[in-house]
Amino acid sequence: MVSQEDAPADDIQDRLAEWQQGDFTIDCGDLLFLDLPVSEEEPYEPVFDEGVAGCVVISQTCDIVRETEILPNVTVCPLVEVNAQRKSDIEKGQAPRYGLIDGVQEGIVVDFSRAMSVSKNLLVTWERQRGCSDEKHGIEFARSLERFFGRFAFPDAFNESLKSLRKAIYSKHEKNSDLGAALRSIRELRAHPHASWNDVDSVPITFFVVLEGDGEREVQDRNAISKAISEKFTGIEWHGPFSLHDPGLYLTTLSDMTAAEYLNSYPLDLNALSYARRFQK
Repeated sequence: MVSQEDAPADDIQDRLAEWQQGDFTIDCGDLLFLDLPVSEEEPYEPVFDEGVAGCVVISQTCDIVRETEILPNVTVCPLVEVNAQRKSDIEKGQAPRYGLIDGVQEGIVVDFSRAMSVSKNLLVTWERQRGCSDEKHGIEFARSLERFFGRFAFPDAFNESLKSLRKAIYSKHEKNSDLGAALRSIRELRAHPHASWNDVDSVPITFFVVLEGDGEREVQDRNAISKAISEKFTGIEWHGPFSLHDPGLYLTTLSDMTAAEYLNSYPLDLNALSYARRFQK
């Protein structure tokens, strides 16, 4: 039998071509990480985490299939089990540490907070299972990765200011009310500072309320959406140098926004408004 080390390079590349971002395996063994020093002779302690149900490849597909001579490794994250309440939080977008894939047992999710590099030679020995059943789920998985690894670090005073807004969105998003319907018509919220985030004197904020497209949202009338949500923004108790700009609320869609408006604003990680998996669609 030809060992994995002796397998022809083109054979390995053919097997790599079967893998894509979001694919998983349950026969990968333990997850390895380093812990605190145990002694001066052993500065780091390798720990093998046995409590994982498998692992998921989070590297981009183009990097997975690239020649091993150029890019020999891929990055994986563990599959872990969570309870029903935690799973519900993940589906609502309230736990960005975790991601969802298809084809796994109920209660199994991806833990993005732990990652490990493995060689592609090892990867192709594992039994691959498709983690994203179609393009839509593949995009959702990529967005959950973007959400976790690409979140902007807002100043503490700004985060403190938004507590009431977060609470309102978390509690009202699924309610059968004018506010709930308005919130479900929003794709995402973005904050635009009219000064540097680090300015100690004054940082007025405009919120871009990015709506779902015409015909795709629950409430079509923009004025009705604005009326339902405006109090939640005008009622923010601001901390530090932050305040609501005048005007502070700008309802728009991705089609209406300019590139400058999008790039000069920052997405708020708020409930289903930020990349939550939407099973109802």
